[in-house]
Amino acid sequence: MPRKVGSVLLNVEGRHFQVDRHLLASQSIYFRVLFRSKTRRDKYGAIIVPGNAERFGLIIDYLTGEYNITNDQLESIIPDGSSLYLIPSLVYLSQFKAEYEEKSKQRIEEVKRTINKMDKLKREITNLETHIDNIRNTRNY
Repeated sequence: MPRKVGSVLLNVEGRHFQVDRHLLASQSIYFRVLFRSKTRRDKYGAIIVPGNAERFGLIIDYLTGEYNITNDQLESIIPDGSSLYLIPSLVYLSQFKAEYEEKSKQRIEEVKRTINKMDKLKREITNLETHIDNIRNTRNY
């Protein structure tokens, strides 16, 4: 596979990716360190990189902007991109997502508490109505 100037060949789960080394190094601390250290290579000279090949391909699409990725695809790459490859924008998205999910959980709990209070009030109203009916029946109103 002929290489372009500045490109690097990466092997993720046996799948090869030819990517601009400068792009990866500028977008990821992981790759910046990887390119400066001794690395394991396969028989084609490709640097062996851990991870899921499908998600890695989506991460490359995300970083290069060559292809539009869907929200579902973006959601699928956030864990690898933020924790494995340390890509700042995906780290930020990961943190934002975690905060959003926490706020959603809090809202759900708040709604549950409100529903419980409403149920309690309904029971109290029903008990009051029953009591008033009993008083009316005993006093013949």
